[in-house]
Amino acid sequence: MKFRILGILIIFLAWETLSIFVNRLFLPPPLEVVKNLITIAHTQELYYDIWVTFKRTAIGLIIGTVVGVTAGTLLGSFRALYQTLRLPMDFVRSIPATALFPLFIVLFGLGDTVKIFVAAWAACLIVIVNTLYGFQNISHTRLLIGKLKKFSFGKTVRLIILPSALPYIAAGIRVSLSFALIVELVAEMFLGSQNGLGHRIFAASSVLAMEEVYTGILLIGALGYVLNSLMLFAEQKIIHWSGQE
Repeated sequence: MKFRILGILIIFLAWETLSIFVNRLFLPPPLEVVKNLITIAHTQELYYDIWVTFKRTAIGLIIGTVVGVTAGTLLGSFRALYQTLRLPMDFVRSIPATALFPLFIVLFGLGDTVKIFVAAWAACLIVIVNTLYGFQNISHTRLLIGKLKKFSFGKTVRLIILPSALPYIAAGIRVSLSFALIVELVAEMFLGSQNGLGHRIFAASSVLAMEEVYTGILLIGALGYVLNSLMLFAEQKIIHWSGQE
């Protein structure tokens, strides 16, 4: 704990030092940002914006995880299917989600659906790749035992493949969380949102309210840290066998 506190103090000290040499209009000192955070902490709008961003990111992450694990399982189980779809999958994966915003707007409009979808899209692609990595590192001995016991495909996936691939899938979900949150914030900034932390930052930057901008950035960092910590906790409880093989 003391090292975490020390790390935070180092960051704030570096921030304070940098603000001396940079125009304070663009980089206000940390004390001013903290004061702004305390001021707006009493407003319901702040907590609503945090909740909206959290909800959209979480729903998108869940949808992306379900679709990604399902697609990755199918691709990893059927090599012919993987070889057929490998090129288009790598092509699509190379396109930033933000570059597809115009297409997503046409398909889903400017409501909550498109903002959830872009988070799901970003998460799904990463989870697919990590699921495939998990399949490639499955013990051949375990697969052989499954064949000797004449396991069905479903039983093989449930008892052998998924338990072996879960550590890789969990790592992919944690990585995809960051990407889903980033894409969600960009969507809130540029896809006609009226709420959320992304919209709050964009609106504040439009009028050069930089204390508000950096307050939003701090809140985003805190939200990401909390979400990642919750996922690490769940991973340790659910995948307790990881690293013990």
